[in-house]
Amino acid sequence: MEAVNLRPYQDEARRAIEREWDEGRAKTLLVLPTGCGKTIVFAMVAKDVVDRGGRVLVLAHRGELLDQAA
Repeated sequence: MEAVNLRPYQDEARRAIEREWDEGRAKTLLVLPTGCGKTIVFAMVAKDVVDRGGRVLVLAHRGELLDQAA
């Protein structure tokens, strides 16, 4: 699998999500403009969770979104 390098603002978004979780907030929301890489950010967050032994369930209302995430 090819390594993915997040852009600085994407990495900050990933770290912000994980900070929210570390502070006890189970629900958080990522907002970025169209084309700024929300899918790749969420995929990296999911990878971080799995790398730490956790599990992730991805749900989407369109198959294309699941294809992008895969």
